[in-house]
Amino acid sequence: MTDENGVAVASARLQLQAPPPALALRCETDFDGHCEFTDLSSGTYELRVEKTGYYGLVQSYVPVGVTANLDVTLSRQPEAREVVNVVESPPAIDPAQISAKEELTGSELIDIPYPGPHDYHNALNFIPGVTPDSFGNLHVAGAENYQTLVLLDGFNVSQPTNGQLALRTSIESFRSLAVVPSRESAEFGKGSGGVLAMNTAMGNDRYRLTSTDFVPGAWYTKGRFNSEWTPIDTFSGPIIKGRMWFIDALDGEFDDNADVQLPLGADRDYVWRVDNLAKVQANLTARNIVTASFLSNYYHDEYDGLGFLVPQPATPIELETAYFGSLKDQYYFRNGALLETGFGVDQYDTTLTPRGDSPYIELFFAAEGNYYLHETALARRWQGISNLYIPPHQWHGRHDIKVGADLDRLNYDAQFLRQPISFEPQGPPPPGQTTQPCPTDADGVPVVPATNCTRYSVFSGGNYAPLYNTEGSAYAEDRWLITNRLLIEPGVRLDWDELVRTPVLSPRLAGTYRADAAGTTKLSAGIGIIYDTTNLGLIHQPLEGHRVDYFFDSNGCPEEANDTSVKCTGLPSGTPEPAPIPLPTSFVVDRKTLEMPRYVNSSGSLEKKLPYAIFLKLEFLEKRGVHAFAYNTLNGAVDGVYLLRNGRDDHYDAFTVSLRRHFREHYEIFGAYTRSSSRSNQIFDFSLDATLLSPQLRGPYGWDTPNRFVGWGILPGFNLPLIHKFDIVYSAEARNGLPFYGITDQDAIAPGYPPSSALRLPTYYTLNLQFEKRLHLFKHYWAGRAGFDDITNHALVTGAVATIDPSHPAPSFVDGAGRAFALRIRYLGRQ
Repeated sequence: MTDENGVAVASARLQLQAPPPALALRCETDFDGHCEFTDLSSGTYELRVEKTGYYGLVQSYVPVGVTANLDVTLSRQPEAREVVNVVESPPAIDPAQISAKEELTGSELIDIPYPGPHDYHNALNFIPGVTPDSFGNLHVAGAENYQTLVLLDGFNVSQPTNGQLALRTSIESFRSLAVVPSRESAEFGKGSGGVLAMNTAMGNDRYRLTSTDFVPGAWYTKGRFNSEWTPIDTFSGPIIKGRMWFIDALDGEFDDNADVQLPLGADRDYVWRVDNLAKVQANLTARNIVTASFLSNYYHDEYDGLGFLVPQPATPIELETAYFGSLKDQYYFRNGALLETGFGVDQYDTTLTPRGDSPYIELFFAAEGNYYLHETALARRWQGISNLYIPPHQWHGRHDIKVGADLDRLNYDAQFLRQPISFEPQGPPPPGQTTQPCPTDADGVPVVPATNCTRYSVFSGGNYAPLYNTEGSAYAEDRWLITNRLLIEPGVRLDWDELVRTPVLSPRLAGTYRADAAGTTKLSAGIGIIYDTTNLGLIHQPLEGHRVDYFFDSNGCPEEANDTSVKCTGLPSGTPEPAPIPLPTSFVVDRKTLEMPRYVNSSGSLEKKLPYAIFLKLEFLEKRGVHAFAYNTLNGAVDGVYLLRNGRDDHYDAFTVSLRRHFREHYEIFGAYTRSSSRSNQIFDFSLDATLLSPQLRGPYGWDTPNRFVGWGILPGFNLPLIHKFDIVYSAEARNGLPFYGITDQDAIAPGYPPSSALRLPTYYTLNLQFEKRLHLFKHYWAGRAGFDDITNHALVTGAVATIDPSHPAPSFVDGAGRAFALRIRYLGRQ
């Protein structure tokens, strides 16, 4: 069983039917695409083959006894759906899927409406268990960014220093986008947050060209014009028919947007972005397949972070580039074994450049001056992977054994040049006046009394300092099909890295049981020990410089770390004024004391096909982590030396119930509710640039959402004059607001506020509703879509001004964009 590119199709469902009254025989293909029926009587049979994401296949005349082997080719479902003489494989419960996988197909990624439809990051919001924080970063199963393993076509592309999902590729280049928060096989580690697997498409023997949003768009909002152009062009087809294929996916963006909360002339931000994925597959022989790819990214933001709180002069110019190149070889041996080897390299460059050298000032409601940080950073990973699929063998059932290893070399080099930051309590000055920084002497030390100054931060160090790490891993796993209903997957993984230097074993066990012969009910469960990768960003922090803070009370007199003031006014004549009190902050890592963070993940699920082809899924996940990395002072003080230790313990619990209903053709609806809790005994990630003053606290993470609903659907519309048939597409999300803490004007946790727990932003909910019309015109396929994002115009609060003082006893909230008109035009190619 292969696809149109000659790649083996695993886990395809086969049904072989002899003439009645004989019962149908069923089996599923293994990793090599093979499926075996034994002890068959001679005669004519009917073969049915189905797999989600492929067109179903029916062969009515299969002569058994004439030939011992049958080669079958399955065709993938193209997004354009221009083929009309075939049918899609109906949805079904996959008895071979043990993991807690949630997946969006390439078609669903394009069909689901959401703000920013050209960015796949925004689609991830509609996968249960994936939640955003207030900065837009995504978190899987309550985990930090770096705790999720991100794969692109089987290669690790997690940003090496912070684990963020930094690589971009066209939304139309995907074959599927899957999240596996639990019960992942031993092949995947290290990452207690699970796996985010991105699989890109490949051309076939037919040339295809699609183009989306090739016409720039503009709109008028609250007296201001905004413009956006997000062209996407994808071209694929054969280089040598039947032997070699290519795909090239180009994605660009230009934004000229105005922030309506800023004054005219200082309200615009300009963003340029372009990325391109080029990929080639060559079948050197029927048994040897080679695939090469190269992905490049470029991003430029003229006023990074522009908004109500940060005007243009206080923003930096941000420039980011990234690339990923890979080469993979697959060889199918005659005995049924498969050897897969690959090599990849990914690199990320970031530059933040201030707009000038004016002093940077943090006010109560805004920032002034020029941004304080000039940053230049480079992170790179070289990686090699090898996987061997051993031919299936029988012993109390069928065993599909897989072993593998991978070797990574990482490096990180960065420079951080910072100017001082003045913290002042008042709002913006009156028109015609400028805010002045904290006064200092010739040595750069604040003078006393420090008029209208609550805090002054001075930085040193931060010169170029490289950091390297080598990671090695090996694993073995066995998919043991004990009966045609019971499948278990034991596995073990060995990990080692150069920084921690302690090898660790990760045993895992999971399985699935099909409760009835028809496959309408399935139970799955698993437990495993998972270790996190060593975060280069945390290890590098001692090399990024030091900070000295000076604090002052409302009279401008020096304060100590415990808020005790030193009198500086009304002193007897001749008494020298007290000197400001320096409170240093630095970071230290003793690698000899570190050990790899350890998590125990356990989960279980029930899948059931209900009447009317409604699929129900119940999923429970429990995660307990110990010895995670976090910086903290030895005595819990808010200043001094921060030591990286294994002191963080994490708890995550989640229960999800989801329903899916597939209608005819491509129409379907999906909805999921998740009740979850993501908490830790040390919730803060301290750094020189996170100027928060607080000991580590116990509480919810900043992305904790106890109640969350996501849903989406593609439904057939009704007939209208001229328009006739069209589709209705929608997506919806509702959740608790994200947690945050009240702070003082010195960036310390506000005393006694809140008394027992974190504050939360207001409840978040949004509904995106659009209408799409597809038509065939002049032998070409087209699709037009129009509608509204956030059609209810609910104020989507994206952040808070959390400073609490007598004049501001409660936080203020910052609203998002609100209702917006959305328009999309797509060219889908020729017939």
